[in-house]
Amino acid sequence: MKKLALLFGMSENERRGFLVLSIFIGLIGITPFVYSFYVRQTTDDILLISSLVEKERKTLEASAESVRVFHEVVQKPLFPFDPNNLPVEKWKMLGFTERQIQVIKNYKSKGGRFRTKADVAKMYVVSEEDFKRIAPYITLPKTVPIPQRNVTSSSQEETKPSIKKIIVDLSVGDTAALQKIRGIGPVLSSRIVKFRDALGGFHNIGQIKEVYGISAEQFARMESSLVLGDSSIKKWAINQLPVEKLAQHPYISHKEATHIVRYREQHGAFASLADLEKMHALDDDFVRKIAPYLDFN
Repeated sequence: MKKLALLFGMSENERRGFLVLSIFIGLIGITPFVYSFYVRQTTDDILLISSLVEKERKTLEASAESVRVFHEVVQKPLFPFDPNNLPVEKWKMLGFTERQIQVIKNYKSKGGRFRTKADVAKMYVVSEEDFKRIAPYITLPKTVPIPQRNVTSSSQEETKPSIKKIIVDLSVGDTAALQKIRGIGPVLSSRIVKFRDALGGFHNIGQIKEVYGISAEQFARMESSLVLGDSSIKKWAINQLPVEKLAQHPYISHKEATHIVRYREQHGAFASLADLEKMHALDDDFVRKIAPYLDFN
C-alpha cells in the first residue's frame, strides 16, 4: 500500500521514469533466456546441416563406387566360352559375383546342362544386362536342332520355343526368387523363408514339404527347380540354452525342451548325439530331425 501511495504521489515525469526503469529491468531479466534459445536453435541448425552434408557425401561415394565397379566389369576383356565347363576364375573374369557363380555351379552339380544360349538366360541370377553382354561370346547354338522325320522341304517342322527353367537355391533364395517358381506366391514364399530362418537353414530339400501350404503334389512339381547350396546351418548350443530358447526351434516343443534341460541338469552336459539318444522321453524320429542343428561344445 505504501508503494502504491508512493507511486500515486509521484509527478508525471517521475512515473514515466519509473515505468521505463521497470521495462529495462524486465528486459535484462529475460535476456539470458532469449540468448539460450537462440544458441540452441543455431546449434540444432548446424547439426542438421552437418548430417545432410554427410548423407550427401556418402551418397556420392556410393555412386562413385557403383560407377567404378561398372567400368571394371565393362573393361574386362570378354572371350568365347562354353558355360558347361567354365571354371570359377573364368566366370569372375566375365564379371559375375561369387553368389551368381555358386548358383550356376549348384545347377550343374544337380545334373543341369546348358544346351543353348537361351538356357543361360533362364538362370534367375543372370540378369538381362548380363546376358546381353556375354551372349555373343557363348559358344552354344541359339536353338537345338530338331531331327528330321521324313518331311519334305515344303513341310519343315517349326522349332518349338524352349520353356524357361527356373532354378532357385533354397539356402539363399529370397521371396522374390521363390515366386518365380510356378505355384509359389507371396504368402507361400514368405512362409518358406520364415521357416528356413527359424530352423537355422535347410539341410535337405525335402524339408520344404514341412512348410504349411505345400502339398506332396506341389512339391513334386517344384522339386526340379530347387537346389541346395553350401550355406552353413545355424547350430543350437544344447548344453547352454535354457528351455525357452530351445523351444523356439520349430522341431523342439516346450515339453521336449524341458526334458532336455532337466536331463542335462541331472546328468551333466551332452557329449554327443549318443547321450541324447539315451533319453526315453525323446523318440528316434525327433533325434534324427534335430541332429543337424545341435552343437555339443
